[in-house]
Amino acid sequence: MSALSGRTRRYGHLHGITEINVMPLVDLLLQLFIAVIIFFPVVEYGMGINLPKGTTDPVPPAQTRTLSVDKQGNVYINDVRKTTQQLRADLAALAKNQTPITILVKADEANNYGAVMEVLKELRAAKITKIALLTQEENAPTHSRRH
Repeated sequence: MSALSGRTRRYGHLHGITEINVMPLVDLLLQLFIAVIIFFPVVEYGMGINLPKGTTDPVPPAQTRTLSVDKQGNVYINDVRKTTQQLRADLAALAKNQTPITILVKADEANNYGAVMEVLKELRAAKITKIALLTQEENAPTHSRRH
């Protein structure tokens, strides 16, 4: 029995834990609350964009030119193939035109991004600002050409 009484004497001065320290939990909840307050407006403003509605006015064909880029990267203006020098000269002439010209850019989907960007760079260098990128409707049937 002396061994049991020695144990009691050794730990006899310690009292049992009667309360739980909730301060770390309060600190954690406060930090989470501050994070939610800071990040909630950022998330809300970055979501839910309502685009304006509108219609496009038809552009007369005389005021448009179609600039095409095929799979090989060849550039055409209204289906006439152009070299880089010819393209620059034609775009400079179009930029000096009295009536503003709209350039309709269309490129084959198999093109690499660089070929289209080169064409857009040439348009920017010629100071042509009315540019439209042509796309095809998602559900439109594709037409195959037979030779």
